[in-house]
Amino acid sequence: MKKIFGLLLFLLASHFAFAQKTSEIEQQLNTVFQKISPENKGTTEDYDSLSAANLKFEKLLLKYTGSNSETLHYDFKVLKKNGLIMTTSEDGKFRIYSWDTWTGGTMHYFRNVFQYESNKKVYSEATEIETEGDAQSFYYQMNDILSQNKKYYLAQNKAILSSGLSYHNIKVFSIDDGKLNHNAKLIKTQSGIKNQLGYEVDLTASSNRDNEISNYNIEYDPKNKIISIPLILENYKITDKKIRYQFKGKYFEKM
Repeated sequence: MKKIFGLLLFLLASHFAFAQKTSEIEQQLNTVFQKISPENKGTTEDYDSLSAANLKFEKLLLKYTGSNSETLHYDFKVLKKNGLIMTTSEDGKFRIYSWDTWTGGTMHYFRNVFQYESNKKVYSEATEIETEGDAQSFYYQMNDILSQNKKYYLAQNKAILSSGLSYHNIKVFSIDDGKLNHNAKLIKTQSGIKNQLGYEVDLTASSNRDNEISNYNIEYDPKNKIISIPLILENYKITDKKIRYQFKGKYFEKM
């Protein structure tokens, strides 16, 4: 009985120590993250300091999310309160961290760290910016989908190109052979099987000046497995009509 009681005390102490360690990780991350702020931009010196803070935060986030499995399930309440955007898959095996670097103007530059679990190990990676000046999107919602006994993840994201111009997208991911597949294809279109669906919204276009339509985001209905995107005309006018793709067992297909 004493041995069992001693074992329980040990397990409780170990759990508390590990949880405490995860909270300490958040404190370290938050100390750096607080330096990433729109208040810290202005002069060239400020910009350099802001860029350094972003780089330091990304490296630190990659370090901990790639080595500590508890971070995949930790809520990071303090970081979220301070602006970190976080979305997690329904099965808890894939998470994306996004944040505004505040190094842009009306065009916002976001960075993303992708964390995932494979074979009971945790991994993380950051995507490279293809061209200097590219504004990456931030990810804000994720849904799981099973196709032919394989798990896929639908991740909704948005890029802010200016005060009135934005790009909306839904992208498919999967975890294949222990690696995150950024090019998983699950959406059937007239031109082939695609990895993503996206569209540009221009609120500054003359066709939208008196347009009262306010909901132009991607919508996903997990119950009926339907992706809905707004129908946008050639003159950039956003209509109240929707283009819908429903999952038919293997692919999302246009309804």
